[in-house]
Amino acid sequence: MKRRGFLKLVGGGVVLGVGGVGAFVTTRTPANALAPWSLVGTYDDPRKNALSHAILAPNPHNR
Repeated sequence: MKRRGFLKLVGGGVVLGVGGVGAFVTTRTPANALAPWSLVGTYDDPRKNALSHAILAPNPHNR
């Protein structure tokens, strides 16, 4: 195999590989991880509302 043919083969494989990985990453949604945000502030008890906001508040340990 000549150098030019090898570069075409490897380059095409890289382009297809990156395209496949990009499609996978952009189409998946972490539903379980996003669920707490949909429930924030929906409780009748004010203590639960405050706690739901406090749990999702950013802190230095989550960065």
